[in-house]
Amino acid sequence: MLRLNLMPWRERQRLATLRRLRLMVVGAAVMALCAVLLMDQLARQRFRQQAIANNGQQAAIDALEAQMTEHDRIRQSYNAVRAQSAALADLRNEQGLVTAVFADMERALPEGVQLLKLELEGSRLHMVGVAASGAVVAQLMRELERSGVMRDLELKSLRSRPGGDEFLLLARLSAYWS
Repeated sequence: MLRLNLMPWRERQRLATLRRLRLMVVGAAVMALCAVLLMDQLARQRFRQQAIANNGQQAAIDALEAQMTEHDRIRQSYNAVRAQSAALADLRNEQGLVTAVFADMERALPEGVQLLKLELEGSRLHMVGVAASGAVVAQLMRELERSGVMRDLELKSLRSRPGGDEFLLLARLSAYWS
C-alpha cells in the first residue's frame, strides 16, 4: 500500500486559513475604522447643521425682541397719550366747575358781606372778608353749608374793625366739587 504524506498539504491548508483569518481581521478592522470615521463625519455634519439652525433661530429671536422693544415703546407712548387725553377730558369736564363754585358762593353771600381774599390749597378753601356783623358771618356759614358747595366750615378768627368785622373762614370743598 502506498503511503501518502499529507502533512505539507495540510500545512499549506492551515497557512491559507490563517491568511484568510488575518485578512478578515484586518478587513474587519478597516471596516470598523471606516464606520467610525463615517459616524464621526456624520456627527460633525449634524453638529454644523444644528449650529446653523441655532444661529438662525437666535437671529429670529433677536428680531422678535427688537420688535417687542419697539412694541413696548409704542405701548408706553400710547398709554402716555391716553393719560394726557384723560387729563384733558377731566379738565374739559371741570371747565365750568370754577364758575359753578363762584355762582353758588355768590348766591350764598348775604347782604353786608364782602370777600377780600380766596385761597384754595388742595380741597381746603381759605376765605378772608369783611362783614357788617357776626350775625351776618353766621348767616354766610349757614348758606354755604346749605348750598352743598362746602363742608366742615370753621370760623378761625373774627375781629372787630372800624369798617366791619373781619373774618377768616376755613372750609373743605365737597367731594362733588373737588
